[in-house]
Amino acid sequence: MIRYQEIAHSLELGLAAGGDDSRAIPSEHELCERYGASRTTIRAALKQLQDQGLIERRQGKGTFYRPRHITKHLGSIVDFHSEARMAGRVPKTRVLALATRAATPAEFTLFGADIARDGIVDLLRLRSLDDEPAVLQRSRLGAGVLGSVRPDELMDASLYRYLAECRGIHVATVEETLEPLAAEAEDAGHLGIPSGTAIFRSQRIARDAVGGVIEVSDNLIRGDIYRFTIRRQVGSVTS
Repeated sequence: MIRYQEIAHSLELGLAAGGDDSRAIPSEHELCERYGASRTTIRAALKQLQDQGLIERRQGKGTFYRPRHITKHLGSIVDFHSEARMAGRVPKTRVLALATRAATPAEFTLFGADIARDGIVDLLRLRSLDDEPAVLQRSRLGAGVLGSVRPDELMDASLYRYLAECRGIHVATVEETLEPLAAEAEDAGHLGIPSGTAIFRSQRIARDAVGGVIEVSDNLIRGDIYRFTIRRQVGSVTS
């Protein structure tokens, strides 16, 4: 293995071992001293990592590690755009469809008659990271809850933030179920992956402070971009 490739491999292992947070990497000068290598060799190693999409140069700020995956904590209600920016990614949200229809009997039970009688909104959004499709999200909300919103008002925006700021409706709890799934042809086309690719399916129910259902969503998530973790508070342990 050529020297710059050895250094690139070493850096990749060290960065991956440090977790999935975006963070600054040492300067070229520091790396030269650490590896006893010339600046030309270090630059070749960094270029390899950049070509692999593992690091990015930010004007005036330096060079940063760009993890292969975004780590999503189950149970967190941090919105997609904030979560992406914290990981050093550029998020985008595109509204593919927004339509109102009559509620089904099951939705009268789920949302309650007061909400369901005004109809249900089906909202389909494609969420991207660095212009790469990452999440296909199908949401259902009461038409009276969402109001007369235009598709452009939900472009590159958080739905929950819109509800809080424009409708005075606040999400208090989120229940989420995660399962593996093979992407069907139409969904795979939206996500830019081959049909049959393994993905995550997240089914989520968002409720207000008194337990009323605000949103039900079915999210198809690319497994090559996201991975999921859970944090638990450990108390006294007995054996």
